[in-house]
Amino acid sequence: MIPTCPACHSDQIQHCHYGKRVGGTIGTVAGAFSGASGATAGALEGARIGATVMRFAGPTATASGAVLGAISGGLIGCVAGLKLGEVVDQELLCRYRCTQCGKHF
Repeated sequence: MIPTCPACHSDQIQHCHYGKRVGGTIGTVAGAFSGASGATAGALEGARIGATVMRFAGPTATASGAVLGAISGGLIGCVAGLKLGEVVDQELLCRYRCTQCGKHF
């Protein structure tokens, strides 16, 4: 059932999803930075070990580890942020906006 606006009684209603958008963005950025820094630390250790075996593998291992860590961290952070934002939308924020009069409810 689509709700109607309590002010103008219009049925031209949109879902807002503000918390979901903000949570997804913040989660993605935080996850990417966290994943990149954690992967870089691990990749540096791997590069140190790899440098003893092969001279060219050190910089390559560090760069690829940081990129893969950032991607996986960003994905995990995005999913967590979306779920948290969805809860915030449902419990705290106004969920709907009337396109006729602009009222949030």
